[in-house]
Amino acid sequence: MPLLLENIGEELDPSLEPLLLKQTFKQGGVDCIRLGESVIEYSNDFRFYITTKLWNPHYLPELATKVSLLNFMITPEGLEDQLLGIVVAKERPELEEERNALILQSAENKRHLKETEDKILETLQSSEGNILEDERAIQILDSAKIMSNEITKKQESREGYRAIAKHSSILFFSITELTNIDPMYQYSLNWFLPMFCLLFISNKSKILERRLQFLIDHFTYNLYCNVCRSLFEKDKLLFSFLLCCKLLFNHSTKNDLIYSIAPICYYTVLLTKELDCYLSHREAFFKNPEDFKPIYDSKDPYTVGLPAPWCEQLNDLQKMIIVRCLRPDKIVPAVRKYVTCSLGKKFVQPPPFDLSKSYLDSNSTIPLVFVLSAGADPMASKS
Repeated sequence: MPLLLENIGEELDPSLEPLLLKQTFKQGGVDCIRLGESVIEYSNDFRFYITTKLWNPHYLPELATKVSLLNFMITPEGLEDQLLGIVVAKERPELEEERNALILQSAENKRHLKETEDKILETLQSSEGNILEDERAIQILDSAKIMSNEITKKQESREGYRAIAKHSSILFFSITELTNIDPMYQYSLNWFLPMFCLLFISNKSKILERRLQFLIDHFTYNLYCNVCRSLFEKDKLLFSFLLCCKLLFNHSTKNDLIYSIAPICYYTVLLTKELDCYLSHREAFFKNPEDFKPIYDSKDPYTVGLPAPWCEQLNDLQKMIIVRCLRPDKIVPAVRKYVTCSLGKKFVQPPPFDLSKSYLDSNSTIPLVFVLSAGADPMASKS
């Protein structure tokens, strides 16, 4: 008999210790266990399952040795497939229904095929009959082949919507990293999925590529606006930059990725051996520092081009790292310009808080929580 304990924290109630250690004893010839003041019978078929919704729980070694830890946290690929199913079910419901029906039929055919294979093996062992004369086996094999081809065709049609599913999966795992900035910034999949379903109200088009772009643009900005509601003002530009980097990370070549996520500081950029893209220019930098004087002296250093060959061999993000090294005081406007060029101007202009719109997104089980700073008076927003 299984027992499920849900939503635990990082510590367990000490009263569960006998269960975790299986501290059973015989009483009257029956296996028993003591829980608190009670002694109850214990069955060897008993199974105890414990789950948590904590994003990244840290359990002490003393607890980890008493249980079997399994990580069921969703992966980017798993979420991508889940979102793909939602998109196709909304955009091409007949296609998704046919595919699901074919999968069920395919499973049934596999069961029949397994039964036939067992029968064939039995026939071989008994050396009676001719396998090629077994019409049922041949029919099932032919049917399985046809069914497999049909499922493949349906799957290929679904793949046309893979772009929006992958893009949305990237966005979800981007916002989950906001907890590294402030532990209060936490967003669940249960919150994300209903918002994802709202993207289908975006502009329509019979051309798949245009429709996908409408979906991507609509959902990206809608997610940005919703997340910005819960961010401190100082973190909103950082969030936009995070989206930029994550999308770049997933759409760039391997070499671009290495340099794009590298540590940003003077010594790690110009001196460390970890950043190969800067090594070939390191000596030139120290031999000809005057080439970088215009950047250092400029009021807008992020608008000044780098000297050759830097300007030709570094991408925009790598160039911004150089600006960060030479003029750390100008990194904020540089980031703002980078986000504007990559995602658009609206991603550096977070919308003002709208209480009425926030209220519409709530319901009887999803309340609004206001975190007030000292001296803030939200009552003025109600007038």
